[in-house]
Amino acid sequence: MKTSITTQLSSAENLSYLDPRLPRATFKCVLKHYAASMLIYGALWLILRLNPWFRGLLDVPFGSFPAWRFYDWYLVLYALVAPAIYFTFRPRTLWLSKNVLILGWLARVAWCALGQAPPNVARPWAPTFKEKHAFVFLLIKLVYGPLMLNSLCLEYNAYPALLMQYQQSASLVGLADALYALFVTTVFCVDSGLFCFGYHAEAFWLKNPVRYVETSLSGLLVCLLCYAPFNMVTAAFFGSSNDDPHILFHGELHHPLTWILRGLAVLCLLLLTSASLSLFTKASNLTHRGIVAYGPYALVRHPGYVGKNLFWLVTLIPALFAVDTADAAFSWRQHLLFCTATAGGFIAWCSIYVLRALTEERLLLRDPEYAAYCRKVKYRFIPGIV
Repeated sequence: MKTSITTQLSSAENLSYLDPRLPRATFKCVLKHYAASMLIYGALWLILRLNPWFRGLLDVPFGSFPAWRFYDWYLVLYALVAPAIYFTFRPRTLWLSKNVLILGWLARVAWCALGQAPPNVARPWAPTFKEKHAFVFLLIKLVYGPLMLNSLCLEYNAYPALLMQYQQSASLVGLADALYALFVTTVFCVDSGLFCFGYHAEAFWLKNPVRYVETSLSGLLVCLLCYAPFNMVTAAFFGSSNDDPHILFHGELHHPLTWILRGLAVLCLLLLTSASLSLFTKASNLTHRGIVAYGPYALVRHPGYVGKNLFWLVTLIPALFAVDTADAAFSWRQHLLFCTATAGGFIAWCSIYVLRALTEERLLLRDPEYAAYCRKVKYRFIPGIV
């Protein structure tokens, strides 16, 4: 007797499953989604404008205006344009409204708090699978959306000075130095831009609807420890990274090892960028938005982490060899302690990314499609090794 193998995620555990029998959204469905969305987006807008942490993140300029203006425009544009689109086309996807799910659960919690819990219902305040995942996804977007927008603005703001450096380069080495700096900034600008888009946009036509998200404490914690403000705690335990993306061996632009290391850094960043571009609209942490099995993901399962950590390693090397024995204050003992702490910190950060990879796979392996991908792409980090 053959055992059947499930090759598709259960509809009950898939936020984006759309029953093909569903008709176009009714006007009532459209109104419920629009009203729920305006309430939730309005509440998020207030949090972003009033909370000191988010205000600090979004005070960074983007060209001639602060980043928080993006959310002003987003809310106004949604309020004015969304009704016309929804009432004209009445997309079937509105039946899946996460915002309606979230408000339905919050209303139930409020009724329970007021002593109006439904009779004969065990734990009526507890969210259903889809309510829980919709709410956690909202929190994920709240944490990472502004953070990625801040990162995008910072990288974008670096361009004027870098372009001026490029224009004023008077030698071949100076020109190469300017081009390297522009390349590094462009890589992180593209990376931040893709993830920023991923956290702010979700649609079937973008091929990035969320199937489910990470809700376990361990999975959330391992990822959050890598990003501000939570990474301040991580850095307090592991120490600062001591890396310098600019890479100057012995502080010398003309040193051969400066350019050898920069060449290696470029290769690492190309791997990171190709991984992010392969994710494209699916780029986001702690979410399952479909399987990507092409580009570097056809070789290993976590190419982005490999590229990022190898880049950090390359940028650390100059710090380990920053030795000036002619300086009266120099101490080999202090330098060895510095190197040990730096290497230990790097290993600790790499360990966190290994844990991130493992928790991500634990999350994604609930989908039979990802399990099939793992059988095909057997290695996590290095083809043929691990």
